[in-house]
Amino acid sequence: MTENDYNETLIIELASQGDREACNILVERYNDSLLGYISKIIPNTEDARDICQESFQKCFRNLSQYNNRYAFSTWLYTIAQNSALDFLRKRRIPPASSINEESHGNQPINSMVPSPEEDMINDQAIERLIRAIQKMPDIYRRVAELRFIHDYPLDEIAKELSLPLNTVKTRVNRSKKQLHKIWKS
Repeated sequence: MTENDYNETLIIELASQGDREACNILVERYNDSLLGYISKIIPNTEDARDICQESFQKCFRNLSQYNNRYAFSTWLYTIAQNSALDFLRKRRIPPASSINEESHGNQPINSMVPSPEEDMINDQAIERLIRAIQKMPDIYRRVAELRFIHDYPLDEIAKELSLPLNTVKTRVNRSKKQLHKIWKS
């Protein structure tokens, strides 16, 4: 263990106890690289910053679950990747049948349809995700496509591919790791 590793372990320990200065040190140390990583997944700078901030919040809320046998950066980047993928899933347009087209008195209906700019950004992010999935080994490609592109629940993926649910869970987890490697490079 190097001195820097020891210092980071101490900082993480202090942060897990709620020390704000330790949390600030971790944010300063990882913010730029984490934001760069997220920007490869989410091209919109403002959205990437929001996801970066959300990732740090999740990190600090769950710091007690961090296992120091593994690199902190890997754990943090995994949180960021999952947050970015969740963001992409949530930004999808709902089916037309779920949009309430009735008026509510004089109040306008809030549009659930994204603006042209949001539409373009979503398309770019999904294109990047598709390109990354296409680079994955065959065994993970179809599972990743169903989960991250088509937003299938795990049990539906198991039925679609005639696989046990635990196998699907394992492949989804491994496909996330594959995406992490692809986006990191």
